[in-house]
Amino acid sequence: MDRITIDKQTTQKPSRRAFIKVAGGTLAGITVAGVGIGAFLKPADVGGAYGQYFDKLNHTLKQTGIGRPCIVLDLDRVDHNISRVRQQLQSPIAYRIAAKSLPSEHLIQYVLTNADTNKVMAFHQPYLGILLNQNENIDILLGKPLLIESVRTFFADLNPEERVHASNRIQWLVDCQPRLDNYLKLAQELSLTLNINIEIDVGLRRGGVQSERELGQLLQVIHSNSQNLRFTGFMGYEAHVPYAPPVISSVEGAFAEAMETYSAFYIHGKKEFPSLFEGSLTMNSGGSKTYKMFTGGLHVNDVAAGSCMAKPSTFGILEDHQPALFIAAPVLKKLKGAQLPFLDFASGLIEWWDPNMANSIYLYGGGWAAELVSPSGVRLNGLTADPPNQNLLPNQSLYNGSSKVPLAVGDYVFFHPHQSDSMTQFDEIIVTRGSQIVDLWKPFPKRY
Repeated sequence: MDRITIDKQTTQKPSRRAFIKVAGGTLAGITVAGVGIGAFLKPADVGGAYGQYFDKLNHTLKQTGIGRPCIVLDLDRVDHNISRVRQQLQSPIAYRIAAKSLPSEHLIQYVLTNADTNKVMAFHQPYLGILLNQNENIDILLGKPLLIESVRTFFADLNPEERVHASNRIQWLVDCQPRLDNYLKLAQELSLTLNINIEIDVGLRRGGVQSERELGQLLQVIHSNSQNLRFTGFMGYEAHVPYAPPVISSVEGAFAEAMETYSAFYIHGKKEFPSLFEGSLTMNSGGSKTYKMFTGGLHVNDVAAGSCMAKPSTFGILEDHQPALFIAAPVLKKLKGAQLPFLDFASGLIEWWDPNMANSIYLYGGGWAAELVSPSGVRLNGLTADPPNQNLLPNQSLYNGSSKVPLAVGDYVFFHPHQSDSMTQFDEIIVTRGSQIVDLWKPFPKRY
């Protein structure tokens, strides 16, 4: 397996003044080096070839004749990541797929089957129908409270029988009394019983119930309207935990505090409304960066995670997971030297000063929120780059590399995306095993 190294680079497009400043700085450095002062500061040649993994993948993509940017999902590595999650999350804790991070019907079904779960966390109303249709026994928990207009639109597209089925399979997230009142009114209008999961604030400060009084008010409404509302549990997201400032709290301390808050809500609710807490409830928490912290002995019995299955570049904390998702962009042009506007006279000196500027490489597309991972030593040219995702129809991006980088026109440069929902930026997902293409999957149709 290739070891993936992250070379963070400046991607903001500079002003003309910044261009002159950078160019001037480069020429100043060359001048200094030319007179023998500070020559030891010359950049080292960091260019190199593909590792074995990306060399095989490059060969495969070239054989297919795609010829455009694409996103590649490695199922061997997804399988590895599924096994890590299954080893960690065992009964009584259930695993729930965060659909936002795996935005493909095929991919979600693959993980549902191989992780042996029927639970999905959904974040977008138009995806609910897709999820309901793909699995008869699916259990959907909303990951955010939806506006009542969105919920009404969802039910308007269903016939009476489909509405009942959806009501049995979806847990609607409610964070406050006004929203619960709206859901109750809609349930009464449609003669439905809606499953209600209550969002509790365990420290993230992103909304949700913050006091026992607020919780009691919501539970009272549900208890008094059992024909139209059914209590199904709590969702207490603790995404703040991995970022605990050391001067205030350790990560372990922040997690313990979040779970204490969670338990306090549970104990209070069960004491005041015992009948609502009978039977099976969804007590949800967790995320890809914290799922390993959940063990027995907690009131949480349902942990959601999605990015851990693909391990995008911002999830380095998952040391025993494998990166499974890559963006591949083909080389359109390879020009000798540092080809930059207004600096033709200095091209030779720039290349002498920095051997990593020996070639100018133009890629098809660009601007993705991602880290370049292969071949070694290819670097984005910061003077001409678009900030990530700013240019939604990127044309061609300039990169540079030394003479040791064996790229030719048609070869692919590989990026490790920051987030796994980058799949929605492409029309299809190229699925591989053993560096061979085994399928083409579609992402969800829109990005939200």
